[in-house]
Amino acid sequence: MFTLIYNKGQFNRPDTLRAFLQSNVGKDALIQIDCITPFEGTKEQMEQEVCYYLSKIVQEIKVKHKMTQNYSAEFITSGELVKYLVMWIQVTEIKC
Repeated sequence: MFTLIYNKGQFNRPDTLRAFLQSNVGKDALIQIDCITPFEGTKEQMEQEVCYYLSKIVQEIKVKHKMTQNYSAEFITSGELVKYLVMWIQVTEIKC
């Protein structure tokens, strides 16, 4: 499992993230996102943001949402605030 931190609209980028993604090409990997400041949006929107962010780290790969294992959210009048998300991602290599 790999953990990302979401804070003030940004994901952290630990030095080991690139190696984690490259070592999981062709596999399903578990990733956890801990939100220091809540993500303003739905669980589905956060899943998309995570995959988009991870796909930009290594140009030769694509990351897709596989399934959500667990999450925590707060519902307020203006919408949903995701506080925690654990999801399976599928890492595939883009063929040229």
